[in-house]
Amino acid sequence: MISPFRFKFFFALLIVWGIQNAKAQQDSTRSKPGKDSIDYYDLNLEQLMKIKGHDLPTELESLINSLISVASKKPLSTRESPSIVTLVTAEEIKNSGARDLVDVLRLVPGIDFGVDVEGVVGIAIRGNWAHEGKVLLLIDGQEMNEMLYASTQFGNHYPIDQIKRIEIIRGPGSAIYGGYAEYGVINIITQSGADINGISVAGTYGAMKDGMARQNISIAAGKKINDFEFSIAGLVGQGNRSDQVYSDFTGRTFNMAGSSSLNPNNVNIGLSWKGLSFRGIYDSYQTSVGDGYDKIPPKPYSQDFNSMFAELKYVWQINKKITITPRVNYKRQQPWLTPQSDSVAAFNILAERISANLSLSYNITRNINLVTGVEVFHDASTELDTGHFVDGSKMVNYMNYSGFLQGLVKHRIVNVIFGARYDKNSQYGDALVPRVGLTKKINRTNFKLLYSQSFRSPAIENINQALTPQGIRPERTEVIELEGGYQLTRKSLFTINIYNISTLNPIVYYVVGLNTDAYVNFGHSGTRGIETEYRTRQRWGYITANYAFYTAQGSTEVPNYQVPGNSNQLLAFPSHKINFNASINLNKHFSINPSVLFRSASYGYVTNTNPDSAALGIPLLHKFEAQVFVNLFLNCNNIFVKGLSAGIGVYDIFDQQTLFIEPYNGPHAPLPGTSRELVVRLRYDLTKEKKE
Repeated sequence: MISPFRFKFFFALLIVWGIQNAKAQQDSTRSKPGKDSIDYYDLNLEQLMKIKGHDLPTELESLINSLISVASKKPLSTRESPSIVTLVTAEEIKNSGARDLVDVLRLVPGIDFGVDVEGVVGIAIRGNWAHEGKVLLLIDGQEMNEMLYASTQFGNHYPIDQIKRIEIIRGPGSAIYGGYAEYGVINIITQSGADINGISVAGTYGAMKDGMARQNISIAAGKKINDFEFSIAGLVGQGNRSDQVYSDFTGRTFNMAGSSSLNPNNVNIGLSWKGLSFRGIYDSYQTSVGDGYDKIPPKPYSQDFNSMFAELKYVWQINKKITITPRVNYKRQQPWLTPQSDSVAAFNILAERISANLSLSYNITRNINLVTGVEVFHDASTELDTGHFVDGSKMVNYMNYSGFLQGLVKHRIVNVIFGARYDKNSQYGDALVPRVGLTKKINRTNFKLLYSQSFRSPAIENINQALTPQGIRPERTEVIELEGGYQLTRKSLFTINIYNISTLNPIVYYVVGLNTDAYVNFGHSGTRGIETEYRTRQRWGYITANYAFYTAQGSTEVPNYQVPGNSNQLLAFPSHKINFNASINLNKHFSINPSVLFRSASYGYVTNTNPDSAALGIPLLHKFEAQVFVNLFLNCNNIFVKGLSAGIGVYDIFDQQTLFIEPYNGPHAPLPGTSRELVVRLRYDLTKEKKE
C-alpha cells in the first residue's frame, strides 16, 4: 500500500534523526565526512525517500541476523548460533501455499518423510529415520512427541496458519532438551496476543483428482493490554491421506479415497502477566486406518492421538545480570488409541508426565553468559482395560533427574559455547552428553565448527517390549559439523555445511513372529553428507534454493535400515535432494509462488510379483526412480478490504503421486500420499490499530 505524504515526511525525518544520533556517537574530531557518507540535510524529501534504505538492514539481513534461542538458550543470530539452523517465517509459509507441516519441512535441507505403520507418517533427517524419539517437535515450548514410542504424526495435523516462525536445528539438541532431540529440533512458535491484536480467521480447502484432500478452519484471537497478554487459537478440520489405491505385501488392495481420514482438532491458549505465563494446548488427531499394521483389515478402523499440555512459568529477572526461571509442566496423552472392533484389537494406554525445571541465566560480563539448571520428571503409564505390560503390571512408573550447564564466551576472534547435560533414569540408567562449538561472523563471512554428543531416551513401549532380558539402553550419537557462509551482497547469502553422524547402540524396531513388536540395541548406524543453501531477498520477492546429500557408506550396520547391495543409501530416502522456492511480487497485491522439489532414486519393499511369495507376505526390494514435484501458488493480499487475503494453487502439477516408503524392513508396504491437489485458501485478519 502506498503511504500517505505525511507518513513519508515523518518517516524521512525519523531516518535523519536516527542517522544523526548514530553520527553523534562517532569521533567528533572528524573534520570531513568519509568518502561513502552522505550529508542528508542537503537532500530534499524526494531524494530522502529514494535512499531511505541506506545504512538500514535489508530484509535478508534482518532475517539472518534475527535472534533465536533454540540452539543456545541465550539468544544469538542464526549465523552465530551453535547449531546448523534453518529459520522459516510466517510469510514464507503463507506464500508457498503449504497445506500442512509436511510441505513446510520438505523445503528444508535434509528433511524427508516415511511411513511407519497404521497410516502414520513420520520424519527423517539427513537420511536417518527419526520418527521415534530422534527429533523433538515443540509447539510454544510443549513437547508434541507422544510418550509411548516417542513418535510424531504428520499430515493435515498441526495448525500452520497460526505459526509465527519455525526454528529448526538440523543436528543434535540433547545437551539442551534431553532425550528426544538426538538428531534435531523443530521449534514452532505461534502468534502471540500482540501479534494477532484482534481476530484472525483462515480456511483451507484441497481437492485431489478423486476426492477431498482437506477442509480446515483456523480461528485465533489475542491482544496485549499493558502488562497483560492473551491469545486463544483453534483448528478444526477434515482430511484424507490419499485418493490412490494402497496394496499390502500379500497383494490385497484398498482404495484410500474418503477412507483415510486425517482430522485435526486443536486449541492453544496463552496467558501472560509481566514475568508469569501459562500455556495450555489440547490436540486431538483423529485418523482412519485402512492399510492396517501389516495386512489390510476387513474394514477401516479409527485410531486417535489425544494430548493435553499445560505449562506454568515465571521469568524472574533479579537484576540486569541474573534471571531465574522456574517452570512446571504437565503432559497427558492417549496415543494410538484404538477401540475394539472386528478389524483390530483394542489399544488404550494412558501416559502422563509431570516435570519441574529450574534454570538460571547469569550474564557474568557483557560477553560472558552462564546458563545452568536442574530438571526432574515422573512418567507413568496405565493400561486401560486392554491387558497388561510384559511384566504383568497394569502400570509402570519412571523417574528422571537431570542437570545441565552451558557457557557462552563472545570474543572478537571467535565465540565459544560449551556445555553438557547429565540424565539419570530409574529404568534405563544414565547418559552424559557434552557439546562445544566455535562460531563467528566477520563482516560478510561466518563459520561454525561444532562437536556434540546426544542420546535418545528409550520410550515407555521401547522398554516394555525389549527383545532381550538385558533391556533397552539409551542410544548415543556423536556429531561433527562444519558450516561456512558468505553474504554475496546485502540481499543474498550462500551457506554450506558438512556433517558426520555416528550412533552407537541404536534402538531398532523389529517384528518378531506374528504382529509382535520388539526393540533391541543394535551395533551402530549413521550418515555423513553435505548441505548447501542460497537465499536472496529483493524488492521483487525472494528465492531460496538448497541441496542435500548423504551417504551411509561405512556408517551403518543395521540390516533393517540397509539397502541390500547398496552400502551408500538407506531405505526410503534419496541420497540427493534439491529444493527451489520463490515468491515473485507481480504488484502490491499479487504474488506468484513456484516451488520445485527434486528427489533422486530411492529404495523400498513392495509386493512380490511371485504369487507364492505374495501369499506369504514376503516383499520384494524395489528401486523408485527419481521424481520432480512442481507446485504453483498465487497469493492476493488486501483484496477489497484491508486484511483479507486469498490464494489458489496446485500441488504436484505433473501428478507424480507421493509415496511414503517404510524406512526399515518391516511389515508395511509404501503408503500413497495425495495425487495432484487444487488448494484454495482464504484468510481475514481483523486487526485493531495500535495507538502510537
